[in-house]
Amino acid sequence: MPRHAVLFLCGLSLSIALLSCGSDDPALPRAAAGTPHGKGVFVDPRAPAPPAPAQAALVTVQIPDATGFAQPMTAMTLDIPAGWTADGGVRWERNVECVGNMHGYVWNATSRDGRHAVALLPKLSWQVARVGIVEMNPCPAAPMESARAYLEAVVQQARPGARVLSYRDRPDMVAERAQALPPARDGVRGWYDAGELLIGYPLQGVEMRESLVTAVFFSELRDPMIGVSLTGSAETPLALRAPDGELDFALLERIRLSARTDRGWGQQMLAASQRAMQAHNLRQQTAIRTWHQARMSEISMNGILERGRIRMDTIKSVSAIHAAGVASTAATDARIHAGRIDTIQEVQPWRDPSTGSQVDLSIHYRHAWQLDDGRQFLTNDPDFDPSRDLGISGHALEPVR
Repeated sequence: MPRHAVLFLCGLSLSIALLSCGSDDPALPRAAAGTPHGKGVFVDPRAPAPPAPAQAALVTVQIPDATGFAQPMTAMTLDIPAGWTADGGVRWERNVECVGNMHGYVWNATSRDGRHAVALLPKLSWQVARVGIVEMNPCPAAPMESARAYLEAVVQQARPGARVLSYRDRPDMVAERAQALPPARDGVRGWYDAGELLIGYPLQGVEMRESLVTAVFFSELRDPMIGVSLTGSAETPLALRAPDGELDFALLERIRLSARTDRGWGQQMLAASQRAMQAHNLRQQTAIRTWHQARMSEISMNGILERGRIRMDTIKSVSAIHAAGVASTAATDARIHAGRIDTIQEVQPWRDPSTGSQVDLSIHYRHAWQLDDGRQFLTNDPDFDPSRDLGISGHALEPVR
């Protein structure tokens, strides 16, 4: 297979594998709820754990692909709150040559009152314009060089006028994917970047908050003939919106972790992607042969052969951007399985740097502190200071993942 297809298929396969894996483990103990405070919540590890709080009931829905193959199929399943209405499915764009842009999801689920919603937003494969454009790579040129830049570009298109409020890297998602990447070889290497973007905007007179999360697979090719090329392939962004003050980040994570690509659909989609890349490469080779024949009377046979060798080698080099190998779904499932259990159970492990001990606390908060009185304190305030805000000394805990 031509080199410009390998890393793309690798990223595509890893995405399918990651979305296909799940947890059948019994529920683990939840982090104990604490005493509310204006800045967050106190957690006392010495107190008996209260009963697990009630969660919003979720139901599993199917996302269909009605037109991609010989008969309609389920492309993906994921969990949404009970009572929400889902609409949409997979949309195919057969007229594009960049394989990563041949299909995408146009799907959302909305609460009865329309104020809460979850959506799958557009994905894209592109060549990073600043690094250099490879003429034989059919993917478009775009400036985005990070997951954050990609999410901000999605917001500009899908939520015009929205304000970017904050961004955070998602090293947990990078770790899930990076562990299954093949080693760099033959001038080709790949890596993931992942993040979550929070935006705000008015909707029908109500101030909204929406969080978008995605991962992007970047593949770099260094070749003596074509130079350096960098390609980005974004996974489908997941977005959750709610009125200001009601956005539940834990619900977004539960929905993300529930997503499962149907294995049969994924296999057919990969096979269709391979066929499309092979057809594109065949068209390029035919064009090169035509180019040779048109100039046979103009230059020597040696010149033709040398030019042909260079052009053919260039095709092979560019192909490595999309095709360095397809990762084993089973191996990927096993590798990332343990790291996802904590998040599925809505707990986040935190490490005390002063003792090396570890404690599981609620993932509803992004910062955790160990107070000198023996309690922990959870907060979403990045400027929180326990001495100033509580009158109690303490030190910050470190997230384990």
